This record gives sequence, structure tokens and C-alpha cells, in this order.
Amino acid sequence: MDLAGIFGEAEKYVKEFHAWSATVMDITIQISAVNGRFTLDFMQKFQSPVYLNAFLQELADNGIVYELQDKQIRSLPAIRAPWQGL
Repeated sequence: MDLAGIFGEAEKYVKEFHAWSATVMDITIQISAVNGRFTLDFMQKFQSPVYLNAFLQELADNGIVYELQDKQIRSLPAIRAPWQGL
């Protein structure tokens, strides 16, 4: 999805943009860019920080400065779709 320019004149007031979504993948990375910055959302279905820590170490090893803004545990309600049976 190309979101370039969707904020128009208001873009200079937007600090970050997130597009979180549910995923069937064990690890999902979403990248959004706005106002000359990009935001990377690293989402995973398990608690171990091993892959996130390895990714952050790769950034540091390559001299890429980053700001870790937040770590959040998100959950979805345990809703069963009718076609999934009982």
C-alpha cells in the first residue's frame, strides 16, 4: 500500500504512522514513512525477544542509529469463527 502524500499539508505535524494488523506469520515487520522519518513495527506471536534483539544488534553493528520507542504486548480476543466448529 503506497501512502505517500496522504497527509498532504498536515504531514509536517505527523510524527509517526503505524498500520498494525493481525497476521498469521510468526514475525511481521511493517514499515511506514512520514515527514522524512520511517517507523518500523516488529510484531511477533511469541514472547522471546531473541529475534528483535538480534535485529537491533545488526542495526548497531552497522552504525544505524535508532530510537526504540515502545514495547507492547498486544492481544486479540479469543473469538472463534462459526466455520471453526466448537
